[in-house]
Amino acid sequence: MTAAVNQHTRRDPTELPPLTEHVDTDALDALFGRDTPGAPRVTGASLEFNYADFVVTVESVGRIEVRDAGR
Repeated sequence: MTAAVNQHTRRDPTELPPLTEHVDTDALDALFGRDTPGAPRVTGASLEFNYADFVVTVESVGRIEVRDAGR
């Protein structure tokens, strides 16, 4: 997810606040992570949250969309 944000912003990761201040990354891994043993396999779901000046959407199919807030 951090890579998707970095690609969208083209900013150094150290310039952005820690992702964990905006979303529970362990919960994301549990819901959408493919490598988490015993994790529920959520299908047809998505989660959207604000991160810095962006809106991040994570989909159960593995797609991550980052867009500027206000768009």
